[in-house]
Amino acid sequence: LDVGGARLPLGRPARPELVPRTLFFDTPRHLLRLREMARDLSLGERHLLLIGNQGTGKNKLADHLLELLRWEREYIQLHRDTTVQSLTVQPMLDAGVVEFGDSPLVQAARLGRVLVCDEADKAPTEVVCVLKGLVEDGEMQLADGRRILRDAEGDVGEDGEVIRMHPSFRLLVLANRPGFPFLGNDFFRECGDVFSVHVIENPDHTSEVEMLSRYAPDVPAATLRRLSAAFTEVRERVDDGTLQYPYSTRELVNIAKHLQVYPDTPLSQVLDEVFDFERHEVQTRRLLKEILQKHGVDLDGERPRPEEEAFAEKALRIRRPGEEEDIEGSRGGDGDGDG
Repeated sequence: LDVGGARLPLGRPARPELVPRTLFFDTPRHLLRLREMARDLSLGERHLLLIGNQGTGKNKLADHLLELLRWEREYIQLHRDTTVQSLTVQPMLDAGVVEFGDSPLVQAARLGRVLVCDEADKAPTEVVCVLKGLVEDGEMQLADGRRILRDAEGDVGEDGEVIRMHPSFRLLVLANRPGFPFLGNDFFRECGDVFSVHVIENPDHTSEVEMLSRYAPDVPAATLRRLSAAFTEVRERVDDGTLQYPYSTRELVNIAKHLQVYPDTPLSQVLDEVFDFERHEVQTRRLLKEILQKHGVDLDGERPRPEEEAFAEKALRIRRPGEEEDIEGSRGGDGDGDG
């Protein structure tokens, strides 16, 4: 495979179902990031760290690169309750019996697959240290007493005390940047020196509009350009500290997909679904409206939604099992009857 001059060998997967398949549209910014990742792998880097805000395409880039290379993938998602044991051992249900077996990390290291480690910034410090030891020292102690070693010597069996790290083992770590609103650990500060680091940002205006047009080919191009320009300014306000939540390409893609499937939905209503979290932040809401209106997009937050209007106009009554329906009351009677 040749990615912008970076050449990598194609894999021959023993289990093709482990090769990821994802919907990916080639854009100039994403192709540039793929070339940089492929270049580092071709130069001998074994482990990559993709870091950036949520929704910027870290998972898409990792999965698409593995799909192009036909490399088998194991996946693990870390969180605040992840322990060292859960990192190396996973419960499995076999014939109605819960058993504990090797985690995706151990299987990837043993069989030479690529481990995609998602949300790494959410992991506790002790788990981060274990990952760093695996990458830097090529060693990891498992809960059952076995060890993964990169430089193991001799013929080590599958059930032996030492698991030889496969030479094709790779680690792709995905992490959000530190700080609000992610509030995770600073993974780059702790482990950035042992990875080849790639910062994944939102695509530029041209790349973003091109990608949106692929997701929503029937939406007018002028609408997509206005939305991209408005979101670009929103992100700039996040960078200078005026706004806090980093609205990303993911939210914009969801808006475009909604307009593609439901073209009769007013744009203001679709935007309301995205910015609802800011409904009670008066100043933030006002600033968002000003930015969107500057680019010809209206954020109508004061208009009640149709379902809310219908709910308010409809008289509700709980009818328990066995009770007959109050026909007169349902027709809007004046309530002057006996009862």
